[in-house]
Amino acid sequence: MPFALITRLLTGEAGLYFTRLKNMVVWYAIMGVFLLVMAIFLLIALYSWIAGAVGPILAALIFAGAFLVLSLVAFLLGRISGQPPRNKDEDRLQRDIASIAGVTAMANAPQLMRLMQRKRGFIIVPAAIAGFFGLYKAIAALRDR
Repeated sequence: MPFALITRLLTGEAGLYFTRLKNMVVWYAIMGVFLLVMAIFLLIALYSWIAGAVGPILAALIFAGAFLVLSLVAFLLGRISGQPPRNKDEDRLQRDIASIAGVTAMANAPQLMRLMQRKRGFIIVPAAIAGFFGLYKAIAALRDR
């Protein structure tokens, strides 16, 4: 998907790409709501079935216990997979640097776009450098594990 976005930006079809992406987000949100409603009805059916077999109070206790265990498992998995805490000052500095870089890039974007429209060959070298830098960071991240 990032490669598709880069090629769309280079060919000038980014507006169409983002329109399709927004359309997909809407449809995925609708499907998510339908899946959530389906899951709720499945839980209601399961509760009704268990309540018919063991009684409503015991069925409610079984559901409460099961969801307590599931929430504890989710909490533990979240803690295990979370990143280690970092220095807050260093994190704030990185955010400030990123925001300054973003503002600078957006301020220079019109000039860069005009230059790219005139000479499309200028984008090949920075794109290759960005690709190699991303590859280097990915390999470094794998090596540091």
